Amino acid sequence: MPGHDCADPSLHDPSAAGRAPVAAQIGVLGGLSAPGRLDPQEAARITRRITSYSVAVGVILSVMKFFIWEQSGSVGVLSSLVHSGLDLAAALATFFGVRYAARAPDATHSYGRGKAEGFVAVLQACLVLFSAGHIGEEAVHRIMDPQIVEHGLSVIVVMGFAIAMTFWLLMAQGHAIAATGSVAIAGDRAHYLSDMAASIAVVIGVALAAFTPFARADGIIALLIALWLVYTAFKVGRLAFNQLMDQELPPSERHFISELAGQDSRITQIKDLRTRASGPHVHIQMHAELSSDLSLLDAHDIICAAEARILAAFPAADVTIHPDPAGHDHGNSRFRRHEDTT
Repeated sequence: MPGHDCADPSLHDPSAAGRAPVAAQIGVLGGLSAPGRLDPQEAARITRRITSYSVAVGVILSVMKFFIWEQSGSVGVLSSLVHSGLDLAAALATFFGVRYAARAPDATHSYGRGKAEGFVAVLQACLVLFSAGHIGEEAVHRIMDPQIVEHGLSVIVVMGFAIAMTFWLLMAQGHAIAATGSVAIAGDRAHYLSDMAASIAVVIGVALAAFTPFARADGIIALLIALWLVYTAFKVGRLAFNQLMDQELPPSERHFISELAGQDSRITQIKDLRTRASGPHVHIQMHAELSSDLSLLDAHDIICAAEARILAAFPAADVTIHPDPAGHDHGNSRFRRHEDTT
């Protein structure tokens, strides 16, 4: 058809004229943390910056805690030092992982490399479990053979500074996750969240062990930290498992996608909607029922307009919409979704 331009949304969506952009219609849903909501280049910029912060904080915390542990001999500080060292290793893995995951799809990786973030999260979970085992063993020894903690005030001051620095990083990571939905950064944040909780517990344990007769408090606090780390490893592992196993996006996101696609009254039904996250990207596919008397070009325009609406809200999405004549189904029934998503 002469003059047809697939880049012109007014041809694909006649109702677009005078209507607010899709992004302005998202409302509350626009605040959801989900992959694909941000332009890939912007998402990569945010993840690169926050992982650089994470590595820097990991180095500073590890160095500070090493020197204060040498002075105090506190097993609580040792447990926090080991945790910070593993946080640094996880931060380095995240630093490189998010950069690899953000690479554009190519001929050998047509779906991109987003699942690299999931593998990084698996590594993080394994590191947390390793640190939990080490800290638990040291804690049991110190409970059985309690020792007086020296330089208690210095320990408390240094750990207080570590808590403040970790809190700042957690705030920055929270904003990054809200913007990008990155599972690797979410896993890294879980590390540092448990590290901050561990530091608070260490301050309490050292204060009790240094300034009261309850010397076993140091070891007991370290044991509690070890149990906290096991729980953290479970949460990080679950995040990685969900993404690597192609778990669907949350129901609210799926409903939002379906509503975006079905805004055109000529689309009578959205069905077989499938979604999966892959690092900073999200893959979306569905079937759209159209009237059987439409021309091929009219059907093409309707589908392209629906894709444009979704891409306006999910710039990092790979969207595939298959048009079906009303009342017709096809494809392998094993993978067909039977619920009505309209």
